[in-house]
Amino acid sequence: MRTIVARMCVGIAVLVACSAPALLAAQPACGVDRWPVKTLADRDRGSVSLTDVVPTTVRALGALDIPEVPYPSDRRLAPHELRLYRVTAIVWQIITSEDDRDWHIVLRDPVDSSSMIVEIPDPACTADPTLAARFQAARDALRRVPKRGQATFTGVGFWDFIHNQRGRARNGFELHPVLAIERL
Repeated sequence: MRTIVARMCVGIAVLVACSAPALLAAQPACGVDRWPVKTLADRDRGSVSLTDVVPTTVRALGALDIPEVPYPSDRRLAPHELRLYRVTAIVWQIITSEDDRDWHIVLRDPVDSSSMIVEIPDPACTADPTLAARFQAARDALRRVPKRGQATFTGVGFWDFIHNQRGRARNGFELHPVLAIERL
């Protein structure tokens, strides 16, 4: 009996070992740079206020001073990355084919030509079912907003590295992740 159980255990171990690469390959390829911060999976996520919303504008967020520190990969930069912001803007461009599987949205301020980026992560790129549901709800809401239509976006502040992104704020500030969208 022990021999049969031992053989079964070895067989199961071999099956798991052989299946592991396939299981890993099935996992979604998500982002890299500051990914835990972008998806609220970082060490400071418990300090982010998800109830106190700061109403603001695209122009005001683009005017924030850039932090003069290295951007940590798994920590937030206070105070702006600990806040939830609400911005009403024109949906200028939607890109759903980013390498990190985020939906990349360029917003324009309705008063001037200021622009910024907001992003909605792929719900499959988080282990938190509550966040996954919020990301999916935001994506569903965005589908109902016409291009050049106005909507209100609620999301967590995020300092992105300044690189050649179309529509980015001059300081690289974003809302990432977006947690809610309301069509106007």
